[in-house]
Amino acid sequence: MDALPFYPFVLDAAVRDRKVEDMPMKVIQWGAGYTGAHALRYLINNPAYEVVGVKCFTAAKEGTDAGEIAGLGPIGVAATRDVDALLATNADVVLYMPRDALTDPSVADSPSRGWYVDLLPILASGKNVISPICSATHYRHLADPEGFLAGLNEACATGRSTVAFFGLDPGFLTDALPLTMAGAVGEVTQIRTYEVLLYAEYTEAETLSMLGFGARPQDLPPEGIESLKVSWGGVPYLVAEATGVLIEDITVDIDVALSPDTFTSPGGVTIGEGTIAGIKFSVSGISGGAPVVVVNHVTRMRADIGPDWPNVGTVGGYRIEIDSFPPFVGDFPLGLPGGTGSSFDDAMAMTAARCVNAIDAVVAASPGYKTFLDLAPLVGQHTIKAAAVSV
Repeated sequence: MDALPFYPFVLDAAVRDRKVEDMPMKVIQWGAGYTGAHALRYLINNPAYEVVGVKCFTAAKEGTDAGEIAGLGPIGVAATRDVDALLATNADVVLYMPRDALTDPSVADSPSRGWYVDLLPILASGKNVISPICSATHYRHLADPEGFLAGLNEACATGRSTVAFFGLDPGFLTDALPLTMAGAVGEVTQIRTYEVLLYAEYTEAETLSMLGFGARPQDLPPEGIESLKVSWGGVPYLVAEATGVLIEDITVDIDVALSPDTFTSPGGVTIGEGTIAGIKFSVSGISGGAPVVVVNHVTRMRADIGPDWPNVGTVGGYRIEIDSFPPFVGDFPLGLPGGTGSSFDDAMAMTAARCVNAIDAVVAASPGYKTFLDLAPLVGQHTIKAAAVSV
Protein backbone atom coordinates (compact mmCIF):
# COMPACT_ATOMS: atom_id res chain seq x y z
CA MET A 1 0.00 0.00 0.00
CA ASP A 2 1.31 3.44 -0.92
CA ALA A 3 1.93 5.99 1.78
CA LEU A 4 -1.13 8.14 2.44
CA PRO A 5 -0.91 11.88 1.76
CA PHE A 6 -0.37 14.37 4.55
CA TYR A 7 -2.66 17.38 4.44
CA PRO A 8 -1.62 20.89 5.50
CA PHE A 9 -3.47 22.79 8.19
CA VAL A 10 -5.70 25.48 6.71
CA LEU A 11 -8.12 27.67 8.66
CA ASP A 12 -10.45 30.13 6.99
CA ALA A 13 -9.68 33.65 8.23
CA ALA A 14 -13.36 34.42 8.86
CA VAL A 15 -13.60 31.53 11.29
CA ARG A 16 -10.12 32.02 12.74
CA ASP A 17 -10.89 35.62 13.67
CA ARG A 18 -14.43 34.99 14.91
CA LYS A 19 -15.10 36.60 18.29
CA VAL A 20 -17.73 35.46 20.78
CA GLU A 21 -19.73 38.65 20.21
CA ASP A 22 -20.24 37.61 16.57
CA MET A 23 -23.26 35.54 15.61
CA PRO A 24 -22.83 32.20 17.42
CA MET A 25 -22.53 28.89 15.61
CA LYS A 26 -25.87 27.07 15.55
CA VAL A 27 -25.48 23.53 16.89
CA ILE A 28 -27.72 20.46 17.01
CA GLN A 29 -26.78 17.96 19.71
CA TRP A 30 -27.61 14.50 18.29
CA GLY A 31 -27.74 12.21 21.31
CA ALA A 32 -28.41 13.10 24.93
CA GLY A 33 -26.66 10.31 26.82
CA TYR A 34 -23.42 10.36 28.82
CA THR A 35 -21.32 12.29 26.33
CA GLY A 36 -24.18 14.29 24.87
CA ALA A 37 -25.14 15.75 28.25
CA HIS A 38 -21.57 16.94 28.78
CA ALA A 39 -21.53 18.45 25.28
CA LEU A 40 -24.74 20.35 26.01
CA ARG A 41 -23.19 21.81 29.14
CA TYR A 42 -20.19 23.10 27.19
CA LEU A 43 -22.38 24.49 24.41
CA ILE A 44 -24.91 26.20 26.68
CA ASN A 45 -22.23 27.78 28.87
CA ASN A 46 -20.32 29.17 25.88
CA PRO A 47 -21.67 32.27 24.07
CA ALA A 48 -19.81 31.22 20.92
CA TYR A 49 -22.46 28.53 20.34
CA GLU A 50 -26.25 28.33 20.24
CA VAL A 51 -28.09 25.05 20.74
CA VAL A 52 -30.93 24.95 18.20
CA GLY A 53 -31.93 21.30 18.49
CA VAL A 54 -31.45 18.12 20.49
CA LYS A 55 -32.02 14.59 19.19
CA CYS A 56 -32.96 12.05 21.84
CA PHE A 57 -33.50 8.33 21.35
CA THR A 58 -35.96 7.51 24.15
CA ALA A 59 -39.53 8.56 24.91
CA ALA A 60 -38.45 9.37 28.47
CA LYS A 61 -36.27 12.27 27.29
CA GLU A 62 -38.57 13.56 24.56
CA GLY A 63 -39.76 17.05 25.44
CA THR A 64 -37.08 17.54 28.09
CA ASP A 65 -35.35 20.90 27.91
CA ALA A 66 -31.73 20.76 26.74
CA GLY A 67 -30.63 22.72 29.78
CA GLU A 68 -32.17 20.18 32.12
CA ILE A 69 -30.41 17.33 30.29
CA ALA A 70 -27.14 19.19 30.89
CA GLY A 71 -27.93 19.76 34.57
CA LEU A 72 -28.51 23.47 33.98
CA GLY A 73 -31.52 25.75 33.79
CA PRO A 74 -33.95 25.55 30.85
CA ILE A 75 -32.98 27.24 27.57
CA GLY A 76 -36.22 26.76 25.64
CA VAL A 77 -35.02 23.96 23.35
CA ALA A 78 -36.76 20.62 23.84
CA ALA A 79 -35.31 17.23 22.94
CA THR A 80 -37.12 15.45 20.13
CA ARG A 81 -37.12 12.16 18.24
CA ASP A 82 -38.41 13.88 15.09
CA VAL A 83 -35.53 13.45 12.64
CA ASP A 84 -37.28 15.30 9.80
CA ALA A 85 -37.77 18.36 12.01
CA LEU A 86 -34.10 18.37 12.94
CA LEU A 87 -33.00 17.98 9.32
CA ALA A 88 -35.14 21.01 8.48
CA THR A 89 -33.57 23.06 11.29
CA ASN A 90 -31.00 25.65 10.25
CA ALA A 91 -27.71 24.64 11.90
CA ASP A 92 -24.01 25.00 11.18
CA VAL A 93 -22.99 21.74 12.78
CA VAL A 94 -24.32 18.57 14.37
CA LEU A 95 -22.52 16.88 17.25
CA TYR A 96 -23.42 13.29 16.35
CA MET A 97 -23.39 10.96 19.36
CA PRO A 98 -25.71 7.98 18.80
CA ARG A 99 -25.24 4.67 20.56
CA ASP A 100 -22.73 2.48 18.71
CA ALA A 101 -22.73 -1.32 18.71
CA LEU A 102 -18.91 -1.34 18.28
CA THR A 103 -19.10 -3.32 15.04
CA ASP A 104 -17.82 -2.51 11.55
CA PRO A 105 -19.97 0.27 10.03
CA SER A 106 -18.69 -0.50 6.52
CA VAL A 107 -20.44 -3.91 6.51
CA ALA A 108 -24.01 -3.81 5.21
CA ASP A 109 -25.59 -6.06 7.85
CA SER A 110 -23.49 -4.80 10.76
CA PRO A 111 -25.39 -3.52 13.84
CA SER A 112 -23.31 -0.33 13.54
CA ARG A 113 -24.45 0.23 9.96
CA GLY A 114 -27.48 2.04 11.33
CA TRP A 115 -25.60 5.09 12.55
CA TYR A 116 -23.77 5.29 9.22
CA VAL A 117 -27.01 5.22 7.23
CA ASP A 118 -28.62 7.78 9.55
CA LEU A 119 -25.62 10.09 9.20
CA LEU A 120 -25.79 10.43 5.41
CA PRO A 121 -28.97 12.56 5.20
CA ILE A 122 -27.62 14.89 7.90
CA LEU A 123 -24.56 15.59 5.76
CA ALA A 124 -26.64 15.83 2.60
CA SER A 125 -28.85 18.44 4.30
CA GLY A 126 -25.85 20.78 4.46
CA LYS A 127 -24.91 20.32 8.09
CA ASN A 128 -21.33 19.71 9.15
CA VAL A 129 -20.89 16.81 11.56
CA ILE A 130 -18.48 16.01 14.39
CA SER A 131 -18.69 12.62 16.09
CA PRO A 132 -16.68 10.68 18.69
CA ILE A 133 -17.59 7.25 17.23
CA CYS A 134 -14.33 5.33 17.61
CA SER A 135 -14.44 3.12 14.52
CA ALA A 136 -14.55 6.06 12.10
CA THR A 137 -11.53 8.09 13.27
CA HIS A 138 -9.84 6.41 10.30
CA TYR A 139 -11.12 3.97 7.69
CA ARG A 140 -8.22 1.79 6.47
CA HIS A 141 -8.87 -0.85 9.14
CA LEU A 142 -12.49 -1.41 8.09
CA ALA A 143 -13.69 -4.30 5.91
CA ASP A 144 -14.77 -1.97 3.10
CA PRO A 145 -12.73 1.20 3.60
CA GLU A 146 -13.30 2.64 0.15
CA GLY A 147 -17.06 2.08 0.24
CA PHE A 148 -17.28 3.60 3.72
CA LEU A 149 -15.37 6.68 2.60
CA ALA A 150 -17.22 7.02 -0.70
CA GLY A 151 -20.64 7.10 0.97
CA LEU A 152 -19.60 9.86 3.34
CA ASN A 153 -17.91 11.92 0.65
CA GLU A 154 -20.91 11.62 -1.66
CA ALA A 155 -23.24 12.90 1.08
CA CYS A 156 -20.79 15.70 1.88
CA ALA A 157 -20.61 16.69 -1.79
CA THR A 158 -24.40 16.91 -1.92
CA GLY A 159 -24.61 19.14 1.14
CA ARG A 160 -21.25 20.92 0.80
CA SER A 161 -20.58 19.66 4.32
CA THR A 162 -17.70 18.21 6.33
CA VAL A 163 -17.57 15.23 8.68
CA ALA A 164 -14.85 14.44 11.22
CA PHE A 165 -14.60 11.78 13.92
CA PHE A 166 -12.58 12.16 17.10
CA GLY A 167 -12.87 12.31 20.85
CA LEU A 168 -10.44 11.73 23.69
CA ASP A 169 -9.47 8.10 22.93
CA PRO A 170 -9.17 7.81 20.01
CA GLY A 171 -8.81 11.36 18.79
CA PHE A 172 -6.45 12.96 21.28
CA LEU A 173 -4.58 10.87 23.85
CA THR A 174 -3.98 7.95 21.50
CA ASP A 175 -2.89 9.93 18.45
CA ALA A 176 -2.91 13.75 18.42
CA LEU A 177 -1.00 14.16 21.69
CA PRO A 178 1.53 11.34 21.06
CA LEU A 179 2.23 12.82 17.63
CA THR A 180 2.84 16.21 19.25
CA MET A 181 5.18 14.63 21.79
CA ALA A 182 7.01 12.75 19.03
CA GLY A 183 7.75 16.13 17.50
CA ALA A 184 10.11 16.82 20.42
CA VAL A 185 12.27 13.68 20.06
CA GLY A 186 13.99 11.59 17.38
CA GLU A 187 14.72 7.97 16.46
CA VAL A 188 11.28 6.76 17.54
CA THR A 189 10.91 2.97 17.53
CA GLN A 190 7.55 2.61 19.27
CA ILE A 191 4.67 4.74 20.55
CA ARG A 192 2.52 3.26 23.33
CA THR A 193 -0.60 4.74 24.86
CA TYR A 194 -2.54 3.52 27.89
CA GLU A 195 -6.10 4.19 28.95
CA VAL A 196 -6.59 3.07 32.55
CA LEU A 197 -10.19 3.63 33.65
CA LEU A 198 -12.68 2.35 36.20
CA TYR A 199 -15.94 1.53 34.42
CA ALA A 200 -17.87 1.02 37.66
CA GLU A 201 -20.32 3.84 36.91
CA TYR A 202 -20.97 2.87 33.28
CA THR A 203 -24.63 1.91 32.87
CA GLU A 204 -24.61 0.40 29.36
CA ALA A 205 -24.85 -3.26 30.36
CA GLU A 206 -25.26 -4.45 26.76
CA THR A 207 -22.00 -2.82 25.67
CA LEU A 208 -20.12 -4.19 28.68
CA SER A 209 -21.51 -7.66 28.00
CA MET A 210 -20.40 -7.55 24.37
CA LEU A 211 -16.88 -6.66 25.48
CA GLY A 212 -16.93 -9.70 27.78
CA PHE A 213 -17.60 -8.31 31.24
CA GLY A 214 -19.57 -10.78 33.34
CA ALA A 215 -18.69 -13.71 31.04
CA ARG A 216 -16.56 -16.74 31.82
CA PRO A 217 -13.16 -16.60 30.09
CA GLN A 218 -14.03 -19.57 27.88
CA ASP A 219 -17.19 -17.76 26.79
CA LEU A 220 -15.47 -14.52 25.82
CA PRO A 221 -17.48 -13.45 22.75
CA PRO A 222 -15.46 -13.33 19.51
CA GLU A 223 -17.40 -10.24 18.50
CA GLY A 224 -15.98 -8.54 21.60
CA ILE A 225 -12.42 -9.13 20.41
CA GLU A 226 -13.33 -7.98 16.91
CA SER A 227 -14.90 -4.82 18.35
CA LEU A 228 -11.53 -3.85 19.82
CA LYS A 229 -9.92 -3.98 16.37
CA VAL A 230 -12.81 -2.07 14.83
CA SER A 231 -12.83 0.61 17.52
CA TRP A 232 -9.09 1.26 17.85
CA GLY A 233 -7.59 -0.25 14.72
CA GLY A 234 -7.77 3.11 12.99
CA VAL A 235 -5.29 4.71 15.41
CA PRO A 236 -2.16 3.07 13.92
CA TYR A 237 -3.24 4.13 10.43
CA LEU A 238 -3.80 7.69 11.61
CA VAL A 239 -0.38 7.85 13.27
CA ALA A 240 1.17 6.22 10.20
CA GLU A 241 -0.45 8.79 7.92
CA ALA A 242 1.11 11.59 9.97
CA THR A 243 4.58 10.03 10.23
CA GLY A 244 4.94 8.43 6.80
CA VAL A 245 5.22 4.78 7.86
CA LEU A 246 3.24 1.90 6.35
CA ILE A 247 1.01 -0.32 8.49
CA GLU A 248 1.15 -3.95 7.39
CA ASP A 249 -1.26 -5.49 9.89
CA ILE A 250 -3.33 -4.82 13.01
CA THR A 251 -3.08 -7.32 15.88
CA VAL A 252 -5.09 -7.62 19.10
CA ASP A 253 -3.91 -9.15 22.39
CA ILE A 254 -6.20 -9.53 25.38
CA ASP A 255 -5.94 -10.57 29.03
CA VAL A 256 -8.70 -10.79 31.63
CA ALA A 257 -9.04 -10.66 35.41
CA LEU A 258 -11.77 -12.57 37.24
CA SER A 259 -13.91 -11.35 40.09
CA PRO A 260 -13.29 -13.02 43.48
CA ASP A 261 -16.97 -12.51 44.38
CA THR A 262 -20.32 -11.43 42.99
CA PHE A 263 -21.00 -7.70 43.04
CA THR A 264 -23.13 -5.05 41.43
CA SER A 265 -21.36 -1.95 40.17
CA PRO A 266 -22.58 1.57 40.99
CA GLY A 267 -23.82 1.68 37.40
CA GLY A 268 -26.10 -1.29 38.09
CA VAL A 269 -24.15 -4.01 36.26
CA THR A 270 -23.84 -7.35 38.07
CA ILE A 271 -20.56 -9.26 37.80
CA GLY A 272 -20.65 -12.86 38.99
CA GLU A 273 -17.95 -14.61 40.97
CA GLY A 274 -15.35 -16.14 38.66
CA THR A 275 -16.44 -14.06 35.67
CA ILE A 276 -14.58 -11.31 33.86
CA ALA A 277 -14.34 -8.10 35.90
CA GLY A 278 -11.27 -6.61 34.23
CA ILE A 279 -10.00 -6.53 30.66
CA LYS A 280 -6.53 -5.53 29.51
CA PHE A 281 -5.97 -5.38 25.77
CA SER A 282 -3.61 -3.95 23.20
CA VAL A 283 -4.22 -3.06 19.56
CA SER A 284 -0.94 -2.88 17.65
CA GLY A 285 -0.05 -1.49 14.27
CA ILE A 286 2.68 -3.60 12.67
CA SER A 287 5.29 -2.03 10.40
CA GLY A 288 8.47 -3.74 9.26
CA GLY A 289 7.37 -6.83 11.18
CA ALA A 290 7.32 -5.01 14.53
CA PRO A 291 4.68 -3.12 16.52
CA VAL A 292 5.26 0.61 16.09
CA VAL A 293 1.98 1.96 17.50
CA VAL A 294 0.40 0.14 20.45
CA VAL A 295 -2.91 1.23 21.99
CA ASN A 296 -3.35 -0.29 25.46
CA HIS A 297 -6.50 -0.28 27.56
CA VAL A 298 -6.87 -1.39 31.17
CA THR A 299 -10.54 -1.45 32.14
CA ARG A 300 -11.76 -2.48 35.58
CA MET A 301 -15.27 -2.84 36.95
CA ARG A 302 -13.93 -2.45 40.50
CA ALA A 303 -10.77 -0.77 41.74
CA ASP A 304 -9.26 -3.91 43.30
CA ILE A 305 -9.50 -5.98 40.09
CA GLY A 306 -6.20 -6.71 38.34
CA PRO A 307 -3.97 -5.32 41.10
CA ASP A 308 -0.79 -6.05 39.12
CA TRP A 309 -2.02 -4.25 36.02
CA PRO A 310 -0.88 -0.70 35.18
CA ASN A 311 -2.50 2.28 36.83
CA VAL A 312 -2.33 6.03 36.39
CA GLY A 313 -2.83 8.42 39.29
CA THR A 314 -5.10 7.30 42.11
CA VAL A 315 -8.29 6.52 40.15
CA GLY A 316 -7.08 6.17 36.56
CA GLY A 317 -6.13 8.21 33.55
CA TYR A 318 -3.83 8.04 30.54
CA ARG A 319 -0.15 7.42 29.87
CA ILE A 320 1.94 7.98 26.76
CA GLU A 321 5.31 6.25 26.34
CA ILE A 322 7.59 6.94 23.40
CA ASP A 323 10.68 4.80 22.83
CA SER A 324 12.97 7.39 21.27
CA PHE A 325 16.11 9.42 21.82
CA PRO A 326 15.63 10.67 24.41
CA PRO A 327 12.71 8.60 25.76
CA PHE A 328 9.56 10.59 26.46
CA VAL A 329 6.79 9.63 28.94
CA GLY A 330 3.73 11.52 30.11
CA ASP A 331 1.10 10.63 32.73
CA PHE A 332 -2.32 12.29 32.65
CA PRO A 333 -4.38 11.34 35.71
CA LEU A 334 -8.14 11.92 35.71
CA GLY A 335 -10.63 12.17 38.55
CA LEU A 336 -8.85 15.24 39.91
CA PRO A 337 -10.47 17.75 42.30
CA GLY A 338 -12.76 20.17 40.50
CA GLY A 339 -13.95 17.64 37.92
CA THR A 340 -16.56 14.92 38.07
CA GLY A 341 -14.66 12.94 40.70
CA SER A 342 -14.58 9.90 38.40
CA SER A 343 -11.94 8.98 35.84
CA PHE A 344 -14.64 7.51 33.60
CA ASP A 345 -16.92 10.54 33.78
CA ASP A 346 -13.97 12.89 33.28
CA ALA A 347 -13.10 10.96 30.12
CA MET A 348 -16.68 11.30 28.85
CA ALA A 349 -16.63 15.05 29.58
CA MET A 350 -13.31 15.48 27.78
CA THR A 351 -14.59 13.49 24.81
CA ALA A 352 -17.47 15.94 24.56
CA ALA A 353 -15.13 18.91 24.93
CA ARG A 354 -12.92 17.64 22.11
CA CYS A 355 -15.95 17.60 19.80
CA VAL A 356 -17.20 21.04 20.86
CA ASN A 357 -13.74 22.56 20.53
CA ALA A 358 -13.47 21.27 16.95
CA ILE A 359 -16.56 23.12 15.71
CA ASP A 360 -14.80 26.15 14.22
CA ALA A 361 -12.15 24.07 12.44
CA VAL A 362 -14.67 21.64 10.97
CA VAL A 363 -17.04 24.37 9.80
CA ALA A 364 -14.08 26.12 8.10
CA ALA A 365 -12.84 22.96 6.35
CA SER A 366 -13.51 21.98 2.75
CA PRO A 367 -16.30 19.43 2.16
CA GLY A 368 -15.71 15.74 2.78
CA TYR A 369 -14.44 13.26 5.35
CA LYS A 370 -11.59 14.65 7.46
CA THR A 371 -9.31 13.47 10.23
CA PHE A 372 -7.73 15.90 12.66
CA LEU A 373 -4.67 15.88 10.40
CA ASP A 374 -6.71 17.69 7.75
CA LEU A 375 -7.91 20.43 10.10
CA ALA A 376 -6.41 23.46 11.74
CA PRO A 377 -4.89 22.64 15.15
CA LEU A 378 -7.60 22.19 17.78
CA VAL A 379 -6.33 24.55 20.44
CA GLY A 380 -9.32 25.12 22.70
CA GLN A 381 -10.73 28.12 20.87
CA HIS A 382 -13.40 29.92 22.96
CA THR A 383 -12.63 27.83 26.07
CA ILE A 384 -11.04 30.54 28.22
CA LYS A 385 -13.62 32.03 30.60
CA ALA A 386 -12.99 35.73 31.08
CA ALA A 387 -14.94 38.78 32.20
CA ALA A 388 -14.03 40.58 28.98
CA VAL A 389 -12.73 39.46 25.62
CA SER A 390 -9.61 41.27 24.41
CA VAL A 391 -7.71 41.28 21.10
